[in-house]
Amino acid sequence: MACNLASAEQVVEEVEAVIDSTPILTSDVTLAEVVGLLPRDPGESEAGYRSRLLGTRIRLEVQYRDLEESGTLYRLAVDTEAVRTRWVAASGGRDAVVGRLSPHGLTLADLDQLALRVAAATAYTDQRLRPRINIGLDEIEAAYQELVVRPLEANHEPVPPLAEVKDQVHHLLVERKLNAEIEAWLAEAEDRHEVTRFVP
Repeated sequence: MACNLASAEQVVEEVEAVIDSTPILTSDVTLAEVVGLLPRDPGESEAGYRSRLLGTRIRLEVQYRDLEESGTLYRLAVDTEAVRTRWVAASGGRDAVVGRLSPHGLTLADLDQLALRVAAATAYTDQRLRPRINIGLDEIEAAYQELVVRPLEANHEPVPPLAEVKDQVHHLLVERKLNAEIEAWLAEAEDRHEVTRFVP
């Protein structure tokens, strides 16, 4: 009896990237899309959006592997449940999120694995990186001139005194420095791990 192997063959999963020996599969990117890991930009194509999701998923895996292998992961207070609960609520409840996962062969266990990675990266950022940041008064005053005074004066608008906007300026500077710390951590982590991306 003849068997048509070509017609029987189908792609079950595609490996879109590999971090060391850990594959990032198409279903991993789909899961990131289902939970809304990244907001879609207005007018963004599906291919462009999934490319950004893959980049973010690679980043999370590098960060997670780095924390795990260094042992830092086990010294952090990681709240996976909070991430999971937020995603489930945003999807309309447990049944709704299961209904969105099932057509892609995904389960709540898959969601938990992604939530763990997000929670671990967040915990490291908040518990280890954020406490390193110090903002001096001179930095606040310089940012006030750059971000508040000059733009408003250029538009002939009234300039609020520093005292009124000091907290907002401080917050902005903290986030700037924190982002720089995160990018430095990621760059160091990428140097310690082999990352291969197969999909643009």
